[in-house]
Amino acid sequence: DSRESVTYTVHVQDHSIPTILGRAGACIKEMMQESGAQIKVSQKGEYVPGTQNRIITITGSQTAASMAHQLVSAKIPQEF
Repeated sequence: DSRESVTYTVHVQDHSIPTILGRAGACIKEMMQESGAQIKVSQKGEYVPGTQNRIITITGSQTAASMAHQLVSAKIPQEF
């Protein structure tokens, strides 16, 4: 059922967060509007235990959450 809510969590290095949020939250708002999912970023200093990674939580229908996950992933600089 596509109306069921799903949640994705993505761990992102702290220094990549400004890229995802955008100026005054413009990028994250745009991604939420485009996908229809809720995207929340953990507060500054709120990390995955033992790391410097912030937690991004994406919630919405399967379709919306999946699209938001792709949009967020595309903003994360690939680090090798």
